[in-house]
Amino acid sequence: MIRIYKKSNIRIGFTLVEMVIVIGIIVILAAALLTNVNEILDTGNRANKAVADASDKMGANINDSERKLSEYNF
Repeated sequence: MIRIYKKSNIRIGFTLVEMVIVIGIIVILAAALLTNVNEILDTGNRANKAVADASDKMGANINDSERKLSEYNF
């Protein structure tokens, strides 16, 4: 008995339009992510500067206090 196999019409893989749509979605998500990352980095840099300024003020206060105490031989 001889069997005849028909070619099926099942597609394998993606079409060009599907690939372009997926790449477009990935680009949009990457742009949104980069925007948020830049905002987070800016917030971190501002916080770092605020901590450094507070540390400088604290150091100046400590030096002032030590100078005043040294006047009383303490």
